[in-house]
Amino acid sequence: MTVGFLHSAQQKGAAIFTHTRVQAIELDHGRVAAVVTHKGKMETRLVINAAGAFAAEIGAMVNLTIPIKPRRGQILVTEAVPPLLKCCLLSAKYIAAKFDPKIAGDGEAGFAVEQTASGNILIGSTREFVGFKKHNSYDGIHTIANNVLRVLPGIKNVRMIRAFAGLRPYTPEGLPILGKVEAIDGFIMAAGHEGDGITLAPITGEMIAELVSTGSAPLLCDDLRLERFI
Repeated sequence: MTVGFLHSAQQKGAAIFTHTRVQAIELDHGRVAAVVTHKGKMETRLVINAAGAFAAEIGAMVNLTIPIKPRRGQILVTEAVPPLLKCCLLSAKYIAAKFDPKIAGDGEAGFAVEQTASGNILIGSTREFVGFKKHNSYDGIHTIANNVLRVLPGIKNVRMIRAFAGLRPYTPEGLPILGKVEAIDGFIMAAGHEGDGITLAPITGEMIAELVSTGSAPLLCDDLRLERFI
């Protein structure tokens, strides 16, 4: 889906710079003036911080404290098997653990399980604060398997073919940080969706685009702005 968004943006004239590390953001009297990368400087009056789990590092470049930190999620992938599930199955604890880190910390993060069109079953997921470590762990794999087997014992003999992990951008409230930042003119936030980022990306993009093009976005309420944490 991300690749699809990128290709669509390119067709509409956007330039995509991959493998380009942002090193600094220059300000001029409190306003964004340029972005400095390891490949050179780009002058701009606008920066949208959509860096996900790395959003706090981008904010620090302009002396902003952004309460977003990485939260690892590990997922198991099984071999392709005949249809076993007709829908995505989520446990209540899986949802509750997003908002209450203590639940996940006790090893009771619940589970999410879904079968793909090709027959592989995706089983997740942990919610861990381990910095920017993206590798899998034995404890994480074991916890996920045990949680799902209590509800779906029929997949006990299905072989797991791989596991992978990624980082979610966690905020203390479990809600994203969206909109203009008062302290820095030209600095807009669009991060902190935790595990819902790919689902909320389209509407987030529409709202931020409206904010940039018209100066306002009615659906962006003050409760989602960075200032709520100050």
